[in-house]
Amino acid sequence: LAVYGLSPVPDLGDPAHFGLREAMRVTARLTLVKRARAGQGVSYGHEYVTDRDTVLGLVPMGYADGIPRSAGGRGPVLVGGRRLPVAGRVCMDQFVVDLGPDFAGAAGDEVVVLGRGADGEPTAQDWADAAGTINYEIVTRMGPRLPRRHLGGGA
Repeated sequence: LAVYGLSPVPDLGDPAHFGLREAMRVTARLTLVKRARAGQGVSYGHEYVTDRDTVLGLVPMGYADGIPRSAGGRGPVLVGGRRLPVAGRVCMDQFVVDLGPDFAGAAGDEVVVLGRGADGEPTAQDWADAAGTINYEIVTRMGPRLPRRHLGGGA
């Protein structure tokens, strides 16, 4: 757990409490941004229905990449400095986020799926809470389709 910078006992303290810093950051780019009217069903089964005219964003990651299906409607992301939950179900290759009626961004904007809690980014623990699991399941399930970029020193 320490290699990933995760708290071994989340009930007793976050990573900073144990002198740890998250070592993994997962980002994506919005592939589609579109307006939706109030009452629009979103994703499979329309478990999420827009409660106002709004803007929806498509994130090109899904359960085939390691995003837990059980976090549909709850999994947190950060877009434009705002934390937002997944809107509806997590699909195999994508999920949707309700960006709000005043969203001024565009396709191509960064979505932080997993990052550093001290910076306000969603953490593995946030996703674990949303999915009803443990934080190290979240980081170890990130699939091989996700491109990796290693930073820092070392061989």
